[in-house]
Amino acid sequence: MFLKMIGFLLSLSTALSFMLQRSVGKDAVISFDYGDAGFEEIENPPVKSCVKECGDVPTLFVNGEPYPALAYMTYLENYACYDQFADAGYTLFSLPTLFSGRWISVTEGLTPFSKGIFDEKGNPDFSVFDKSVEKVLKVCPNALIFPRVNVSMPLWWIEENTDKLDSTGKRESLYSSVWREDAADMLRAFINHVLKSDFASHIVGYQIAGGNTEEWFHFDMNAGLSKSAEMGFKSFLEKYYPDISYSGLPDLSLLRGKGVTHGSDYLARFFEYASFAVADDIAYLANVAKKASGGHVVIGTFYGYDLEVSSQLHGTHGLRWLLQSDDIDFICSPNSYIGVRDEDADWTEMYPADSVRLHGKLCLQECDIRTYLTRPLGECAPETDPNGIMSAPIWQPVKDKQTSVSMIRKSFCRQLIKGNGFWWFDMWGGWYDDPDLMAEMEKFRSIYVDSLTKPNRKSVAQVAVFIDESAYKYMKDGALLGAIYNQRKIFGFLGAPYDIYDISDFDEVADRYKAVIFMTGVKTQGLENSVGYCRKNNIPFLMNSSFHKFFSLKALKAFCRANGVHLYIDTEDLMYIGAGYIAFHATEGGEKTISFEKNVTLRSLFGEPETYSGKKVTVNMQKGETALFEFVD
Repeated sequence: MFLKMIGFLLSLSTALSFMLQRSVGKDAVISFDYGDAGFEEIENPPVKSCVKECGDVPTLFVNGEPYPALAYMTYLENYACYDQFADAGYTLFSLPTLFSGRWISVTEGLTPFSKGIFDEKGNPDFSVFDKSVEKVLKVCPNALIFPRVNVSMPLWWIEENTDKLDSTGKRESLYSSVWREDAADMLRAFINHVLKSDFASHIVGYQIAGGNTEEWFHFDMNAGLSKSAEMGFKSFLEKYYPDISYSGLPDLSLLRGKGVTHGSDYLARFFEYASFAVADDIAYLANVAKKASGGHVVIGTFYGYDLEVSSQLHGTHGLRWLLQSDDIDFICSPNSYIGVRDEDADWTEMYPADSVRLHGKLCLQECDIRTYLTRPLGECAPETDPNGIMSAPIWQPVKDKQTSVSMIRKSFCRQLIKGNGFWWFDMWGGWYDDPDLMAEMEKFRSIYVDSLTKPNRKSVAQVAVFIDESAYKYMKDGALLGAIYNQRKIFGFLGAPYDIYDISDFDEVADRYKAVIFMTGVKTQGLENSVGYCRKNNIPFLMNSSFHKFFSLKALKAFCRANGVHLYIDTEDLMYIGAGYIAFHATEGGEKTISFEKNVTLRSLFGEPETYSGKKVTVNMQKGETALFEFVD
């Protein structure tokens, strides 16, 4: 009774906060339209890949069979571990593929990793890519490769199109239709070269990359203000908000005031456009890639960092539109940098991953995990970073091999249990060049291959968390940092699995869960409708607001217990469960008791094999240790 009362009071307090929130404008229904969606038929395609369900989870298939989506990539081929990963059984690789030999951002003092294909106008040089493919195939003849294709423009294009640049004056505006069409032509030329090559049967898909850091941020990280933005925003308003008259680009200084909800709906619509335009670029280029490849291979992209990027200025809050695209097969992000990659933090996806899965897309994670072998870029390639810019703490090695093992295990366990594909991003090379670390990599692949044979890999979560990416445009810059970014760290210690969605998917999934948590901060139409549905159908919910931005772990656990959500552990350790596995990362050493809803038998998969049975299982763990167990039938 006490727990039920806590749950009631929490729901009541958040409901009252909800009533106090200020309403915002209604969003238009936005979609992409690129005309004929058909593909040019390619007779006897060299390879076929797609994403479809395997064990109820979107999974990579190659030539009709489920394929382990575990890959390797590095920026610096001189330090590549291609042979080590091939020896460990890895057959999937990604290759950095640059249209321009320019640094991946506008950061001063850094030089390119390699020459760009289109650096010389009218004379594309595909040999850089071809040689990279040859290096992989030399050590792994049966390798499959998905290039990370950075469509950023070469210097000659920048010099010829000074009116198509962003506010930095150095890089292309992502609003420019001229840039988009030229990038599309280059992309077609590249794919056509691949299809005519001797290695065509090894190219299994394309990751379309662009913008700042290849992750589709506006290069200036300031909404991409430019002449192209003026023309595009005017057309956007005319098409989707004809009742709002165009009056130039808005004054972004309003963000430093009270926030958009107390300012201009005009400003909010510009932020909506700043994300829509980027999502539209990605969808358009994905459509180009699909058509050029005959629709026979997978296409994906970085995008939608709604859980990680709280600023409207970056252009990353358009995932809900991008998920409508049939041309996008996978969505990528790095593991979360939450807590500056705190060893004991839950490194989630940066996007609402369960919305991605719901729309039939593969979640493909970039595991750029530092190890004790990591060296700053300036040490590995002084000519690339002569000023030591990439020597900040985030680029430094971890303290020892034991910590390295635990951290890569923690990341692997999360990807395995969530059903994600992923690649080890050995950024400057050599990070995993150790027999013990490579033994881990070999073990990971073996476990992952086995997981694809399990008939049921879907989530077992009883809690659903909803964010609303449309809320960002109504908030002061960074206002949702605490409400979403910091709250997410607490969720990792809940002791129960949770799924996380954009609120646009609420109607389709709400009835699957025992309890719901809303993290929006603004009374959007989507939130209002969803809360109304919960009340009508007696679905317990918690909700943050501008008055109550953050819930403690104690409050979250009480809410879950009060509403019948099973908690597996009471300690503040990380826990993942699903797909026939359960994993733990111990933030403190000692005995860990795991409570199940029925008797189970577990077999440990790391270290010496041990078996545990019962409704309660106790294991002894060291601080920082990551353990993985498989349920035994």
